[in-house]
Amino acid sequence: MFHVFIFCSGIAAGVNIAVGFLLYDLVGLDSPVGYAFSVAVAFLCGMGVSFVLNRHHTFARTDRHIGSEMRSFLAVSLGGVCLTTVLSLFFVTAGQGVFQTLSGTVFSAHTMSHVLAVGLTAIYSFLGHKYVSFRHRDAVLPFKPKQMALPAISARRS
Repeated sequence: MFHVFIFCSGIAAGVNIAVGFLLYDLVGLDSPVGYAFSVAVAFLCGMGVSFVLNRHHTFARTDRHIGSEMRSFLAVSLGGVCLTTVLSLFFVTAGQGVFQTLSGTVFSAHTMSHVLAVGLTAIYSFLGHKYVSFRHRDAVLPFKPKQMALPAISARRS
């Protein structure tokens, strides 16, 4: 299952990186805010591709309604977009010297930081989509959710 996820998500990551490259390297949205915006928009484009491909090819059909799967997918993906954006900003800032040296080759420091962040986020995404987005209704989770006890309310009638 993981190898199919990597293949499908690799296609989605290609869309993600291509849209990001278009926005921060070709359009020029490479200021810190513009770069973060570019990475976030690129992630959302890749997210749509990822949902369609992984729903049809990676994970078994579930007994859940597509709307429920989409809401779960969106929740996991919002975590992914935050993680990817923060990691990209960190790598482009912290790795400026390393990436600037390498950027004379083929890719800019922005692109290399984005690729690294997308790669690291793939692990989080696989686990999140497997155990949250595309889980069956009666699936056993790898963790036990806490049960919240509600206070007893007594109804007094006069």
